[in-house]
Amino acid sequence: MIKNLLRDLSLALPATSIVLNGWKRFLSQLLGRFIEFYSEKSGKEKLIFVLALLQLFFSLGSWINYSINLGVESQLDIISRLGNFFGIEPSRSGIEEVNVRTASNIFFIIPCFLTFFFGGFWRSEWIGKTIVILQGFSGILLLLGALLPDVFFVSFIRDQDYYYNFNFYAFCSFWALTTASSLTLWNSKL
Repeated sequence: MIKNLLRDLSLALPATSIVLNGWKRFLSQLLGRFIEFYSEKSGKEKLIFVLALLQLFFSLGSWINYSINLGVESQLDIISRLGNFFGIEPSRSGIEEVNVRTASNIFFIIPCFLTFFFGGFWRSEWIGKTIVILQGFSGILLLLGALLPDVFFVSFIRDQDYYYNFNFYAFCSFWALTTASSLTLWNSKL
């Protein structure tokens, strides 16, 4: 077994530099083509591309945080104090923070991806209207989620049990910026 491992390693080590050089060449060509592609775009197209990419990025993350009380007393019993003193048992607070995605997350990801794809890589007369419609669909879902969070976002009993984190507010901000930018595209060709 060790003999086979050494034989495999003796074959793999010289090939490592070849593989790394291949990846380096591939990534540099890919980056060069992307820079060429991006430099051919107008200012409006660049703005839509970046805003839609950021909107897509924030749609993929978790939007809701909530705390779980584990019922663990913090540092009250003698065993916990001794364990903490000797570094055996970590200090526990009894509260655990959890991040979750919304129940309708896929309905935000798909329009964001389509906005990014069509707005970034396509040129046609119908793109402006399509992007505005996709952004409108996301906006309707955001509005419904704000009005009925237990149906669209979370299924907690009380509103005090959860709160929206940075990803949610960043998504809403980039959605508003992308929508405002895309409204100028309604009658124009990208």
